[in-house]
Order: sequence, then C-alpha cells, then structure tokens
Amino acid sequence: MPSPSTLPDHATIRADYPALNELCYLDTSSMGLMAESTVQAALGEHQRLMREGSTRLFQWMLGGNAEVVRTVAASIGGTEQGTALAQCFTAGLAQLAPLLKHRPKVLLVGHDYPTLHAPFALPGFQRVVVSPEADGTISLDTVRDTMERERPQLVAISGVQWLTGFRIDLQALAALCRAFGAWSVVDITQSWCVVPLDVQNAGIDIVGASAYKWPLAGFGNGFMHLSEAVCAELKERNGVDPIALLNAGHRDPVALARLQDALERITAIGPQHIADHVSALCTYAVARFDAAGIPVLHGRDAARRAGILLVQGDEAQVKRMEEHRVKVAFRGKGIRVGIHFYNNEADIDRLLEVWGKK
Repeated sequence: MPSPSTLPDHATIRADYPALNELCYLDTSSMGLMAESTVQAALGEHQRLMREGSTRLFQWMLGGNAEVVRTVAASIGGTEQGTALAQCFTAGLAQLAPLLKHRPKVLLVGHDYPTLHAPFALPGFQRVVVSPEADGTISLDTVRDTMERERPQLVAISGVQWLTGFRIDLQALAALCRAFGAWSVVDITQSWCVVPLDVQNAGIDIVGASAYKWPLAGFGNGFMHLSEAVCAELKERNGVDPIALLNAGHRDPVALARLQDALERITAIGPQHIADHVSALCTYAVARFDAAGIPVLHGRDAARRAGILLVQGDEAQVKRMEEHRVKVAFRGKGIRVGIHFYNNEADIDRLLEVWGKK
C-alpha cells in the first residue's frame, strides 16, 4: 500500500489547528479549519479597530487592502490590476453579472454549485446546460460539441465539482473557449490553495473564489480576477471600470486580516508541496478504501481530482462517524472526504477504523 510523503515538520503544522486535537477532520470541502495564528490575527485587528477607530480604517483604505490584493494575485498567478477583493465568490459574481449581459448566452454544467448558476438566471441571459457524464466526469468533447452547436459567449464552471470532486482541465477549457470566442468564468473555491494555478498562463478570462474552504481563512473574504481583455471590453461596453466597481465599498478588515495570514501560511509551506502532499494522501486513502472493500465513486484519477474523494455511503453513516469524532459530509450520491495539508495518514486510518462501527 502506498505511503504518502509528509510535509517537513508536519507535526508543527498540525499543532496550529486546535480542532485537530478534538476531531479527525476530513471536511475541508465544507469549511476549512482556521489556524490559531489566523484567529489571533483577527483578534489583533479587532483590538486595533476598537482602539484606533477611523485611523485604522484609513490605513486599510490607503494600503492594507492593496497588500491583500497583492497576496491574492500572487496566489493565483494573476495581476494586481485585475484583482478585486470580494465578500465571497457568490457576491462577486452577482455584482459582475449585470456587466456581462452583452454576452447573453451562457454554457453551464448541470449540478454545478447553485450560486454559480444563479446570476445567469437574471433577465437577459440565456442558459445552455451540459449534463455531466454518467460517471460524474465532465467531457470536454461534450462541451466542445455543445459550444459548436449553441455558440455560447460565456462558459461558467467550477474548477472542481462540489458534489464529486471532479477537476476540469482549466488550460484545455480556456483554450476551447478562446477557439469559440467565449469567455471562461471559473469558480475555484474547491481548488484555491490545494491545486496551484497560474491564471495568466492558463488563459482564464474570469476567475474567483471564496476563502472559507481550502485557504482556511474563515468567512467574509474572497476575490474576483479579470483578464486585461475582459476589463477593457467591460469598461468599453458599460462605461465603468469593472475592478473599481467590484472594489467599491468597504471590506471587513478583520476578514482581510484572516485572509492575509492564511495565504502567507500557504506561501510559506509552498503551494506545490501542499498539492503533492494532498495528492499522495488521497492515493493512500483510495488504497485503504480498496483494501477495505469500500467503493470509491470519484477521485481515483490524480489528474482529475483536487482534495476531494467521493466514497459509497449514506447520511446515516456520516452521522455515526460524527459520533466517533470523525467529520466528513454526505453529498450527492456518497460520502465526501476532503483532505488538506493538515491531514495525515493517521486521519485516514482513523476514518477506516470507525467506518463500520455502530
């Protein structure tokens, strides 16, 4: 059975996540655990706002926000000029969608995250839905055939599907969109900080995410990133700078303090090191499930997964495991297991140990 390589000084990394002292936590795909230092950064920011008031607010407005923008942009290989901070992906896309109505025909994937679909239900959009394959994968051949037939101007999709964990080839998707003159609109909430991304190299037009899952930054923070060409077209069509519009209003400094701290940790550990660790641990988990005779429904192909495995099981089993302090989630047709850099093989062993317990 393969054994995953662990990150250097992994015990120290795990020690900064107090929840791991109480739980076998394999549900980052629902919400990532916050580190002690991330919470302390938030508490420190609360204290400064309490004691300094508007002086501290203006420090954020005149430099703090821009620092977080730089950190976010670097984490995805994006540009600072094309990056806007958002309360979450849902809010960012809802704010952006009215600017996209000159491209009214949108290709979506069936059973994708509901809030990715929702903005395109607004009057003025025409939705074309591609169904996943019977095995839950998304065929780029099917997408291509649909694009050739329907000629959508936008293709909106999650980089990793929330129900199955299937990961689309973003570079191939972006190239396909360019071939048909469509813009790619990608939600990377289920892959940001677990799968490295160079958004400019990949050629993605619009990308965004919330930070409460894999970045481990808690709620109230996320981003949207627009390519230079998208920014130019939207400004010409709508008469407003889309990044300025997305950045309008005040962001919560406490949420941004959490995001900055969390992304600095991701950078310090190393995005590729994290990806390698998670991939190896997923491979270990698949082997353990196979040995126990538990069907793995999605996640066998390392190239088409991020940190999610879907395993055969039901809600009753999820509740029984929770009674044994093992946290997973029931999604779609099975039990979703979310594996991140703070997990180790002992977590997988514990999951298998309690799997059949009553």
